[in-house]
Amino acid sequence: MPSPLFDAVARCHARRLRGLAAAAPLPAAAVAILVLAAPIALIRIGRVVGGELAGAMGAEGVQEAVVLGPVLAGAMAGAALALSLPGAAALGQQIGAGPCDRRAAFMAGLVVPVAVGTLAVLPSLFAACLALASALPGGPVAGAALAVAAIAALPAGAVVAEGWLAVIRGMRRCALTIFGGAVAWAAIGAAAGSVYLGPLVPVAAALGGSASPWLALVLALVLALTLGFLWVAAAAARAEPRARAARPPRRLVPRGHLPIPAAVAALVTRRSDVRRAGVGAVGFGIAGTAIGSLGSSPAPGGFLLATTTALLGAMVCSLAVGGALADGGWLWRAAPADRWLIVASGVGVGVAGSALPVVFVGMGAAAFAGTDWPAVGVVAALVIAGSAAALVAGAAVPWRGKGVGDQMATFAALAAIAVAGSLLVGLIAPRLVSLGLPDAVVAGVICTAFVGAAGFALGRRMGIPAR
Repeated sequence: MPSPLFDAVARCHARRLRGLAAAAPLPAAAVAILVLAAPIALIRIGRVVGGELAGAMGAEGVQEAVVLGPVLAGAMAGAALALSLPGAAALGQQIGAGPCDRRAAFMAGLVVPVAVGTLAVLPSLFAACLALASALPGGPVAGAALAVAAIAALPAGAVVAEGWLAVIRGMRRCALTIFGGAVAWAAIGAAAGSVYLGPLVPVAAALGGSASPWLALVLALVLALTLGFLWVAAAAARAEPRARAARPPRRLVPRGHLPIPAAVAALVTRRSDVRRAGVGAVGFGIAGTAIGSLGSSPAPGGFLLATTTALLGAMVCSLAVGGALADGGWLWRAAPADRWLIVASGVGVGVAGSALPVVFVGMGAAAFAGTDWPAVGVVAALVIAGSAAALVAGAAVPWRGKGVGDQMATFAALAAIAVAGSLLVGLIAPRLVSLGLPDAVVAGVICTAFVGAAGFALGRRMGIPAR
């Protein structure tokens, strides 16, 4: 039964999102239309990809790779979300001191953001997976199991992140429980044929037609619900960060004024959620490198798996730029510097901050899993376009350091913008290629458009009129 706390927090989130949409009705309507149209385009793409994979699905390595890609991406997204969520202090002194269950308070802050993210992502996810599996031996039911497996990976990654936080904050019992769960996952996977997929091995077998797709769907649903419950329980029991001794202030430059880009970078990187997400991105990227190098996938499969997984966590830096500039908007507007220089610095910090973990992971993946220059170019384009989309999402729904569920709302906005942007790229890029433009030029045009949109969004957030 909904409690007054659920109703109050849900109303606050709905009012905030409604106000943000009313402030920019045309972009919000355009994103909504593209999100609604995306499943139609993804059905066609899924059928094409499924037709190309149909002949190779008899191999266990191909079955595992088809499931492992979305599962690892979902796990990284869940870990980034868990690492960025605030603790119980975000509830406020009144709610924190009152007779309020922390688990109920945590869930209340996720109701509206989860609903928005579900409406933005789930139709496209199920459309792509069902169309992909319709051309495979498993059929549409196996495609539904694949989509649910990707959803189940999100709380799985969040639980792993909660275990890491428990280790840092001295919660030994919680850390040992999560570690035991990870060992059980690997043991089940080893017994079923894949250490990495764990209980999701039947999903890969169902896609290849060697297992019941209905059984795989039920197992994935049960796993998603179980992991979701465990994540809520672990997040509600999370200990607050330990108090640290005050450190003397340090100057980044010996004399003179701090450059604008350095000031923006200092504001963004001083936030603990951004630093934790960066560390998590590197960790999951290293895991992707290990999976790619130990598996049977040819190069540059492991490189692409590792770098794209790391990118999902590294985009938290870009998401936080809009909130960092908005929180000190009065100070930036009074600064003796051109406002567009501040915006350009924010865009540069967001792209560079997202690129650094990917570069670190990419160098290791290239050394151990192998790669080629076209794959490096693809990853570079994904980093620029993805970080720019995150900048737009962070400007539209500012990523605030405090507030229950605020980060989840920004993630939901990123999901909607990513779906809309992917559809636009899918519609425009093939037509540019058909005109005879080289692939590198097309990628450059698309990345420039994304970066321009990010600068425009940050400018609007800071109240700068368009030139």
